Amino acid sequence: MASTASMFAKRMVEAERERLKDKERAARDMMEAVEGLRAAAGQLRTAVGAYMALDAMARTRLGDLLGLTGVELRIAFDTKHELIHEPADATEHDEREHDGDGGGHAGTPSLDDSPEGAVDGGEPSTVAVPPAW
Repeated sequence: MASTASMFAKRMVEAERERLKDKERAARDMMEAVEGLRAAAGQLRTAVGAYMALDAMARTRLGDLLGLTGVELRIAFDTKHELIHEPADATEHDEREHDGDGGGHAGTPSLDDSPEGAVDGGEPSTVAVPPAW
């Protein structure tokens, strides 16, 4: 009977090891995706900034031309890096976000200071704005 219990325990431990390996892989993939998102957001902001320096097009018009969603448009014009932090300053923001905020939500933009859909006080976006009911 002891050998059956021992085999059972070994199988349980092995199953748990496999689950932890899967969890580690998933966590690594998730962090790589976050880093990729941050890098892509930085590239988008840089490219949009360079384009806007050459053409004084309205943000909403540029969003329409590029087929951007409202979220993508806000990221493109997020000069304060409140929505997606730059890769280089991610560590600095991570430390600040966890200091007693109860959930890592530091830097969440306030919608009270600007028109609905506006970014950094700019004109409101008409792209993907839900109806006001």
